[in-house]
Amino acid sequence: MLELIPLSALPIIFRAGGQIIIPRFLALRDAKWVSEVIDYLENLVGNNISEDYLKGVLEGFIGDYKLSRALYFSLKYFYDFKKKELEEIFGRGALRPLAVKNDWELKKIFYKWVNEKHGYMPLNARDQLLKEFAKRYNMEPEKLEELLENELPKNQFLIRKTQNKPKPLTVIGLYNFLVLEKLLSISEEAVLTIYGEFTGKIIKDIILRAKRHEVIADFTKLRNGVVIKIVGPHQLFKLPAVSEYGKHIAAVIAPVIATYESWKLWMRIVYRKRKRTCEIKGYTEDSPMLTPYWAINREAKPKETYDSSIEERIYNGLRIPITRNGWKIHRESDVIILPKSKKIIIPDFTINANSKKIFIEVIGYWREKYVKKKKEKFLELSKENIKNIIAVIDTKLRKEFDKLQIKKIYYTRDHIPIGKLYREIIDLIKQETL
Repeated sequence: MLELIPLSALPIIFRAGGQIIIPRFLALRDAKWVSEVIDYLENLVGNNISEDYLKGVLEGFIGDYKLSRALYFSLKYFYDFKKKELEEIFGRGALRPLAVKNDWELKKIFYKWVNEKHGYMPLNARDQLLKEFAKRYNMEPEKLEELLENELPKNQFLIRKTQNKPKPLTVIGLYNFLVLEKLLSISEEAVLTIYGEFTGKIIKDIILRAKRHEVIADFTKLRNGVVIKIVGPHQLFKLPAVSEYGKHIAAVIAPVIATYESWKLWMRIVYRKRKRTCEIKGYTEDSPMLTPYWAINREAKPKETYDSSIEERIYNGLRIPITRNGWKIHRESDVIILPKSKKIIIPDFTINANSKKIFIEVIGYWREKYVKKKKEKFLELSKENIKNIIAVIDTKLRKEFDKLQIKKIYYTRDHIPIGKLYREIIDLIKQETL
């Protein structure tokens, strides 16, 4: 996975005395000059140029350091610098007697030989040592020198990583997405509001992505949409930026903002130790087009981090006794909207039995913010007298949940009391009212 745009290259401007951040997104009007940049790179493919040279050319062409650097990081998804490998220099099979598979293995043999012979490589004896080693292993000294220096910028050349030449609008969309992702990675809080009529499935998909990427978020149902309040990495980790967590936030919201038009994203950002705000709208003429990098390279998509081993063990333990009674157990199939706050819960399991529904929610040991939000939701469930839900809680959190008037069972990593959980389910099913 490629790195995020560095803070020093983040293309933004400030308003209101530095309190408001305006991202410098690219738009359709920029397609012409972006196309010219792509054509220039295409002409350089296969040529021996350095990374610094390309950065300098882009800055000279665009005339802006930060914008050119951010675009450079976008273009790295399509182009890269390559060194000559072992077989390109010596030919296929030429060094088979040495049993080396790559350039680094040959370099190790050479430097070990130098170390045993001299302890170090005297500068005035370098050429002679290259000739001696080359003669010993039957190779040309010029090719040996080329291999030893193949990682120097002067010996690298530009390649295109993708099969086809990138389209200007794809590069623009990727650039915009990387700028947004960087802003999310230095955010303290982000609030995404999505407008319009939604099916339960769309809302559920967003919530499940947040859960599976371990992004702490609250979801509140509106009459004409949903509000997603995300705890940013700066607030969670108390660090200037947490790139990986920012990537996971982007993975949660990207499918919405990249394909849906009616949305608004508000962020509180910590930039250079000062808190600032930024707002981006998805329903105006200047709304940014966005292309996630995994639309270009699927392997670059942030992997889901959620550990579902506890849920898996609960499901496997309950499935047979539940189905034996003619009931059904479903994973993450229902949405509960809390009456007062309108916040949303998707229980880990739903038991459908005799026209009744029993919900099971697993609460694992995680960060303080996560535990606090879970407590708030279950406190509201208790006050609203919603009784058809059982909390299966990590025993490390016992002191946090013991006083809550809810049905609960504690588990450890080594033991989940499936029998007790099943009996609690039976008791709820037998109750006349829930």
